[in-house]
Amino acid sequence: MSRMCFSMMIVAAVWAGMSGAAYAQSTVTLFGSGSSAFETPPIAGAGVATATCTIDRASLQMACTARVHNIVALTAGHIHVGGPGVAGPVVINIPNLPLGASDDFVLSWTWRESDLIVRPAQGLLKMADFIEACSSGNCYLNFHTTANPGGEIRINMCPQGPQGRAANPFYSINVCEPAR
Repeated sequence: MSRMCFSMMIVAAVWAGMSGAAYAQSTVTLFGSGSSAFETPPIAGAGVATATCTIDRASLQMACTARVHNIVALTAGHIHVGGPGVAGPVVINIPNLPLGASDDFVLSWTWRESDLIVRPAQGLLKMADFIEACSSGNCYLNFHTTANPGGEIRINMCPQGPQGRAANPFYSINVCEPAR
C-alpha cells in the first residue's frame, strides 16, 4: 500500500510539474491558413493566406506575419475573437495594410495594449483578456475586399504545440481541430 501511495505521489508531482511549466511559458505561437471557405458562412473567393503570430504574455504583445495570395482590392484587415465557425467582433485592426492591393503581399506587425478595441460583451477589457482568448484558439484574422466587404479570407489562429500539433501550451490542451 505504501509503495502504491508513493507511486501515486510521484505521478502527481510529475503531472503538477508539467502543468505548471506549461502554464509558466511566457510565449505561444499561433498558426493558421485560410481562404474564403473558412468565412462564416463560407463564400466563393480566390484569395488564400497563412499567418504566424507570437504571443508574449510578459510584455502583453502579439507579433504577426501574414502571407496573402490572390487577393483583389483589399479594403481592411483585423483580428476577431471567435473560434472556428463563429463570427466575432473586431478586436484589433492590422496596421499598415496595402489598401487597394491586388495579388500577393507579405506583412508583419506587432499589436500592443493601446491597439485593443475593448469589447465588454465578450469579456475583453484588457490585452491580457485578448491574449487569453487567442491562446485558447478563439481568434481569427480576416482580410476584406471590395467584392467581399464582410470578409474574403478567414484564418483561424491555432496555438501550436510540440511537433506542430494544435495545442495550447499554457494549459496543455488540444484546440483548433480544422473542420475543412
